[in-house]
Amino acid sequence: MNPKKALFSLSFFLIFSVSAFGQISQFKATFIKAQQENKEVVVTISDGNTFSGFVDTIGEESAGVKTKNGVFNFRYDRIVDVKIIDTGDESSRWKDNPAKNKLFIFQTGKMLDGGSGYYQNTYIFFSNFSYGITDNISVDAGFSMFPGARIKNQLYAFGAKAGTNITNHFAISVNAKYYTIYDSDKGVTTLFGSGTYSTGKLDLTGSAGMGFFDTETSEPIFILGGQFRVSDRFAFLSENIILPTGDRESEALLSFGGRVISTKSAFDLGFFFIESETVVPFLSYTLKF
Repeated sequence: MNPKKALFSLSFFLIFSVSAFGQISQFKATFIKAQQENKEVVVTISDGNTFSGFVDTIGEESAGVKTKNGVFNFRYDRIVDVKIIDTGDESSRWKDNPAKNKLFIFQTGKMLDGGSGYYQNTYIFFSNFSYGITDNISVDAGFSMFPGARIKNQLYAFGAKAGTNITNHFAISVNAKYYTIYDSDKGVTTLFGSGTYSTGKLDLTGSAGMGFFDTETSEPIFILGGQFRVSDRFAFLSENIILPTGDRESEALLSFGGRVISTKSAFDLGFFFIESETVVPFLSYTLKF
């Protein structure tokens, strides 16, 4: 076998193994916590089915959950998600939002779970991959797919994000990203700090950042957004960007739309309003892995 191919295969295997082990450890820890606190859990397995009940047994490879139909043993490697139920919050029974760490475009203060990631496609021609290395660090990379354009003329982006939960309701993060410019050997770098306050169904996000190009620095850019989840499968979404236009003036780019949520994917449809005269539709699909 070609040494480069062998090294690539080994690297992929190691990344996959670390990811799987991280998720299994997280699932097991959740079961232990639920058993200690005598709280109900909702378990989602790989075929999309969900089961709720109280933890009965915890083993090295599986956990037993006592449901209304009896005790079921769930292998950790077949589990997609485990949630502890808050009896005072109906939304705690809802499936996890695969795109919880972002608005339409920009990041929120929330982080991806370690060992999980997603693929996002926007307008068909833009793809982006994000992966949580740990619960506090994630990386992402994106590229365009314009028909007829050469590989070197496509657009590329690379970024990293670090964050943490300050409390059960408030998360902060810092996100840095580099974007290439068409037909240029230079690029643009952005640096944003974000905070997200969550109260069950509602997430409110505020971000502030700057852009850097060559030796120039932009004036501050502000983002205000939110997500209001009205059901297990749907949430209203808004992302509003305040852009500097020079001479200490700014322009607001407003948006409103919705997110359709399933176990492993999310579909976003929204509209951006430019100076209240131009309406630009936004279309994006996210697939969790």
